[in-house]
Amino acid sequence: MSKYANDEKSSNSGFAAWLLGLLVGAAGGVTVALLVAPKSGSEVRGVIKETANHLPEKASELVDDSIDLYASALNYCQVLIEDQTLRLKRAVAAGKLAAAKKREELEMGGSTVLPFQHR
Repeated sequence: MSKYANDEKSSNSGFAAWLLGLLVGAAGGVTVALLVAPKSGSEVRGVIKETANHLPEKASELVDDSIDLYASALNYCQVLIEDQTLRLKRAVAAGKLAAAKKREELEMGGSTVLPFQHR
């Protein structure tokens, strides 16, 4: 198995752990906030019940948004890598062309003055 495959697996498990931590932390924060709020017991229980009913829906939205963000970041990185690869290929091609021209000049015995040289 290649090094990159291991990196990808650890990256995916790191994201899953981060997402799970986010969900657990959010649920814990909501629970503490509701329990500390100055309301009567029946009001707090009603709010907790209502929040618990909406929790799967909110979690689903959060997961969908996180997946969209991850896909966008991945797409951006892919476009960036493709752009840099194209620039590198162009630079290598220009270097090869310049080297071929100089080689041809040297083989012909001609001496040329480069723009940055003085005679």
